[in-house]
Amino acid sequence: MVKEGQDVTDLVLLKMLPHSNTTNNRGRDAWIHVAPSVTKDIQQWFEGAGWTKPDDWPVVAQTILEFVRRCLASPDDLSKHCQYFIDTCPSKGFQMGLLTPILNALKTDAYNLINSKPRQVVNYFCDKKFGNNLSEYPEINKQHFELQREKKDVLSELTTDTILPCDVIDTFSHWMVAVKKHSFKEARVFRIEPGKDSSNWDENLDNGFIAFEWSELGDLSGVSKAVFKERRDELVVQHPGWTKRGTGQAWAFANIREGDRIIANKGKTEILGIGTVIGPYYFVPDVQYGHRLPVSWDDPKRRRVNEVSWTSALEKISQERFDILKDAPEIPVGPRPKPTNGLNPEYPLSKCSSDTNFTIKELELWVKAIDRKGQAILYGPPGTGKTFLAKHLAKNLIGGGDGFTQIIQFHPEYAYQDFIRGIRPITKDGSLNYKMVQGVFSDFCEAADLAKGKCVLIIDEINRANLARVFGELMYLLEYRAEEVDLPGGDKFKIPDNVRIIGTMNTADRSIALVDYALRRRFAFIRLQPDYSVLEKFHEESAFDCGGLIAVLKDLNAQIGDPHYEVGISFFLKENLENEIEDIWRMEIEPYLEEYFFDNHSKAEKFNWETVNGRIEQ
Repeated sequence: MVKEGQDVTDLVLLKMLPHSNTTNNRGRDAWIHVAPSVTKDIQQWFEGAGWTKPDDWPVVAQTILEFVRRCLASPDDLSKHCQYFIDTCPSKGFQMGLLTPILNALKTDAYNLINSKPRQVVNYFCDKKFGNNLSEYPEINKQHFELQREKKDVLSELTTDTILPCDVIDTFSHWMVAVKKHSFKEARVFRIEPGKDSSNWDENLDNGFIAFEWSELGDLSGVSKAVFKERRDELVVQHPGWTKRGTGQAWAFANIREGDRIIANKGKTEILGIGTVIGPYYFVPDVQYGHRLPVSWDDPKRRRVNEVSWTSALEKISQERFDILKDAPEIPVGPRPKPTNGLNPEYPLSKCSSDTNFTIKELELWVKAIDRKGQAILYGPPGTGKTFLAKHLAKNLIGGGDGFTQIIQFHPEYAYQDFIRGIRPITKDGSLNYKMVQGVFSDFCEAADLAKGKCVLIIDEINRANLARVFGELMYLLEYRAEEVDLPGGDKFKIPDNVRIIGTMNTADRSIALVDYALRRRFAFIRLQPDYSVLEKFHEESAFDCGGLIAVLKDLNAQIGDPHYEVGISFFLKENLENEIEDIWRMEIEPYLEEYFFDNHSKAEKFNWETVNGRIEQ
């Protein structure tokens, strides 16, 4: 037992946290664990990362000790215990992987060990999106026990007096993640034509693979992109008819993963079959189509389509488009059906980060700002993904609830009567009358008042209207959400607590400095700038090498010299950019530059397609 007032810092850190089996840790008599999270001195580790200050360790140790005591005393109050730790511990580095092993060791019937491996497996089998934060431990722990109950028959064959069901799952998780190296990423979809005019389809179907051209590049297994580019550049010089864009598709093919879906097509009018990749890429030498992926052609039905954009041999297909194509020729149209329980599907920030390429830390900050103020404006130059991000933030905010999202767009003629309420002409039975009619926001708030979950109104291009005139009394209510005001016509109006507003503002149209200050202080302003790392991440496995494009964009934005008018990256977040880059540059970027550099045409000409083409498609 620990005596009152005794310094337990070293004892707690060594004996209650899971250490790796090293000579140094054994020499310090640390707790050696089969699933270690501490691989070196934890104090040096956390202080070096800036997570903990040297003077905080006694409080950290006391908090860990009290947290374990509380969990052992009352397992049913796990959520409260986790919140206690989060509120009390002066360090942000302690998450599930560090704290759950001791709970599992001391009370196996109540607590499961959760680190990254079992967390991925539970998420996979239970269709969840749990993160590593301690606040999520009560739910994932509950889900882990539910999985044990569901798989009771299988687990019973493997358990013994000393090997419990949770141990079996933990061992399986280690095998699946560390040994099997299973990819838990969502399956992607690729359209691939099996040879010229689909001439190789029968061979591909009968032998269970999909084959691809450019065999001259050789085996691409484990080849880095830099080495691939060297091979490609040499071959393009040797073969005058080859292009970097065309041969680059072989790189995309070699990086298709197990579990991804394949659509085999014939030209623009026919789907030959749909399959699933069931193994890694391999190479067969001395044949024309040597790059191969093993495929289970689970749906070999032919379907009639009309896809005029299918011009290349390979391209990535969005999941939404795939859902339509797999049901051709009858293409279902209409909204996605609601979940049977009437609630929106969960959309955690981890999924939002994957879909938008913004970091979880950034998204957490922005969501917190929207909830704190009730309304926020995403502002920045064109092409920074403001509307795209707004939709995904809204999806996160309404996730798991019964709320909804609505999007409207402001314009110079937008008025108070359109937004709040006003007198409108009504024609009925041939006679003209005037009636007080509710505006978009009034209708939105009325519907939101009937919901329990958050409801999000997205106002696109919010700065294109006269905001003070459009908002009217809303200026007051945005700041004082608990109060209500009188509207013209005598009714009372209040913004429900569950309403959130996200506006988007293109600073190339109107600077934030020109927005009414009274309105500015009522919104959280979230600035978006061209983030080239997002562009790199988006294209890291595609056939398009974005290094040259990024260099040109940096040069271009330096010439523009004004952050409000920079050219953003969302123009280029296209799945098959290698096929569209020229059209995008000529028809979207060049007209913008001609307008911006209207008094200096020589600058605009420096960035026309003929000039930058060689740099972009390097």
